[in-house]
Amino acid sequence: MQNRQIDGHGVYLSLLAGLAVLCLAAALVWFARPQPETAAPRYLLKDSGGHVALYTADGIGPLATYDDLYTRLLPESDVLALQQGVLVADEAELQRRLEDYGL
Repeated sequence: MQNRQIDGHGVYLSLLAGLAVLCLAAALVWFARPQPETAAPRYLLKDSGGHVALYTADGIGPLATYDDLYTRLLPESDVLALQQGVLVADEAELQRRLEDYGL
């Protein structure tokens, strides 16, 4: 039998290879995990006569009109989004968006 000494480079390369395998395994586990399903949006916020209005996700409504929210006072990006319609997933997101708009 032959005794071989492991030099510093061999140890370094072995550790580096082990780390690479560990990272690859972690990546595979990360990408293989089940993705949470996103719920279908429930509401739609749109500009209606210069005010923010609430519709169902398919555009039926308005369910409510927020007379205190003038779209002309909002930033241009929000105005453009409201002209197209902003989909809202649930009541919590609806409340957040209304607060962001200034209600």
